[in-house]
Amino acid sequence: MGSPLILIRDWRTTKAALEKARAEGTSPTLVTPEDAAAFYGAGYLAALQERARREFPDIAFRLVVDCGDAPGWALACLRAGVKVISMDPLNDKIADIARQMGAELVRRPT
Repeated sequence: MGSPLILIRDWRTTKAALEKARAEGTSPTLVTPEDAAAFYGAGYLAALQERARREFPDIAFRLVVDCGDAPGWALACLRAGVKVISMDPLNDKIADIARQMGAELVRRPT
């Protein structure tokens, strides 16, 4: 049992990653492309996270949504319900807000 790092772009790639994780018994970390929040939007990414949790409740995955260097997108993702966001550079104020909302700000996994 490992924790593979998988780049996801949409439902198709997310579903494929989670089906593979189920077959292999892994707990993957799913990562969006850089600056994903700006081009996909917070609502879409939160919906993707929720659909994945609903359709794969047996997989202990982690979805990291990349917000680039944009605090506004990071806050939008947190308000939409995204649980793990990444920023570069890390932002202490956003990290504190995330903690208060039961979420977390992390470095982008590589």
